[in-house]
Amino acid sequence: MSVRALQRFARTTAFAIGLACTVPAFAQGAAASAPVPASLQPYYDTLLQEGEWGAVLNLQRLGLEAIDQGHLDVAARALDAAITRIELIYANSESAKKARSMWSSEGTKDFKGEPYERAMTYYYRGLLFMADGDYENARASFRSAEYQDTISNDETYAGDFGLMSLLAGWASTCADDPGMASDLYRRAATQQPEGLKPPPADHTTLLLVESGMSPVKTAAGGYGEALKLQPGDNPFVAAVANDRELPVLGNLGWQASTLGGRQIDVILNGKASFRQGADTVGGIGIEGASYAGSAAIGGAMLVVGVATVLISSAAKARADTRHWDNLPDRIYGDFLKPGAGDALAIAEKSGDGDRYAIPKPVLDATAGRCRVLLYRTREPGTLRAQAVSSLTDGERKSLTRRNEARDTRFRNEMNALFLGNGESLAGGE
Repeated sequence: MSVRALQRFARTTAFAIGLACTVPAFAQGAAASAPVPASLQPYYDTLLQEGEWGAVLNLQRLGLEAIDQGHLDVAARALDAAITRIELIYANSESAKKARSMWSSEGTKDFKGEPYERAMTYYYRGLLFMADGDYENARASFRSAEYQDTISNDETYAGDFGLMSLLAGWASTCADDPGMASDLYRRAATQQPEGLKPPPADHTTLLLVESGMSPVKTAAGGYGEALKLQPGDNPFVAAVANDRELPVLGNLGWQASTLGGRQIDVILNGKASFRQGADTVGGIGIEGASYAGSAAIGGAMLVVGVATVLISSAAKARADTRHWDNLPDRIYGDFLKPGAGDALAIAEKSGDGDRYAIPKPVLDATAGRCRVLLYRTREPGTLRAQAVSSLTDGERKSLTRRNEARDTRFRNEMNALFLGNGESLAGGE
């Protein structure tokens, strides 16, 4: 499988300049080997119903639920389709222009996700590549995950998702590329969380334990334009493997609320800043007209001032509070010796010391000399079929009418991807 060059990664850090950074060659348009399982049907129905507006989010949710249920082929296709759309957000395309537009309400744009959500899409795809023994594409996925966590709209920040560098190094180790592995392990040691260490040479099993609920998004500010991100609910303080507490490798609550390692309060996403700036400029224009020495000049300034205020009012900068709700809060993990994963007792531990067992992994695969084990606390089938949205019924109906033509194309694409035989599924007329 070929590997595409990751655009713009070299601009993010000096490290990236010195390394050939790539993204995986994700399978596009491949025929499905089997129809969507009945247990995933509600999530697929929602995907078809919401169309491109919610495509990335619904594909993310479907892909991760498919992993939880053990349908890894469906998961790979869903994540590939999400990644295709994520990458278009930052390309020179109409979709990218729409995503960056300041003329329509944030809640009616196609979902693109915050940096941590985009990063986690590549994270799960990387784990699936590892399960298949495709370590080069696994490495590319993890490096792409780190890259996505550095970009917010048109701004870039220093990479701080150390887990992704650690996993990219691990994939390099499994691919017998010690030089690349060493570079990536050194990079992970400088990122968050602090103290991520490379595995000993004889530890060839990767153990990951995901705990808690996803970060939550809420709207704040006078216009509902400010996006606040809060850590998800997690009543547990640790994850243990055979009575040993596992180190925290990733904290999504922290990743969601930081950019480049710096804590942020709210995300204005450009539009709210424009609104505030436009109000200021408009006020100056109107007020300035009364002081202008020339009636003609004053009239012109008045027109500019009123027009600017109207433009500001038209920019409905409501934050998009949809979020990937089956993500975890924290990711624990470690590297184990061969065979050590066969007799694991994994549990979460509460502050009172009580333990709640996680009976079996959702992913257990060995390829070559490396093995990956992924435990998740979310019960399969408990995810609600539709993500929470801030759209009113009227806005949703208007959106459906406006997107009718492209959503017809979208449904045809999804049916071809997930069915491969032209059949239609419920909810996808």
